[in-house]
Amino acid sequence: MNKRKVKELKKIAKLIQIQWLQSMTTKEEGNKITLDNIDSMLPQETHVHTAGRTHLSFMTDKWLLKQLKKYPTIKTYTQLKEVLDV
Repeated sequence: MNKRKVKELKKIAKLIQIQWLQSMTTKEEGNKITLDNIDSMLPQETHVHTAGRTHLSFMTDKWLLKQLKKYPTIKTYTQLKEVLDV
């Protein structure tokens, strides 16, 4: 995948992370979440270790990029939820 496409997917990933955090918080707290402070509000652990295996954590940058590459039509958190629920 070329750099331009990856750069575009990273922007979409940040917007999806913002929407995800806003869906879990109250409206007042959700309005405080921006592109500038999203990295400080996300969990710092990027991997989960279970039963001798390592998995990517949900909604991390790498996990989201993997999902967006698999499903390039996803642009919002609701679309991601629909794809993952199927």
